[in-house]
Amino acid sequence: MTTDRLVADSLTTDGKPEELSREAILALLKGEDDSLLFRRADQVRARFLGDEVHLRGIIEFSNHCVQNCLYCGLRRDNDSLDRYRMTPAEIVTVAREASRLGLKTLVLQSGEDPSYTGEMLAKLIAEIKAQADVALTMSVGNRTKKDYRLM
Repeated sequence: MTTDRLVADSLTTDGKPEELSREAILALLKGEDDSLLFRRADQVRARFLGDEVHLRGIIEFSNHCVQNCLYCGLRRDNDSLDRYRMTPAEIVTVAREASRLGLKTLVLQSGEDPSYTGEMLAKLIAEIKAQADVALTMSVGNRTKKDYRLM
């Protein structure tokens, strides 16, 4: 049986993929026809995730950072960056507007900026949750265990 035939046989007509054998997986990865691999991947995605698209918003509320990671544009020693910090009120306003526009998940992201204390971030999260129907993910650099407990 050819590689492409083995892969094609693993694709069902109703769009529900069956379990693949090790041989079929290797055939997919080594096959000459990438379209079969892409078709198979699309079937798996549809089976487990469906066809919905979930948009998430990112609120980058500060680009100040105490770290100096060479790969990062926000690094401490990057003198060519115009620095900014949003106020908690501005962040809440943006989160509320994002929720009004239909976003259900927001990422609050910043550099590692100690100007935003754990207490401030905890209050900010509570305020957003009170005013907007969104799930929040925090991306604020390294914090203490106490800060994470507060959040």
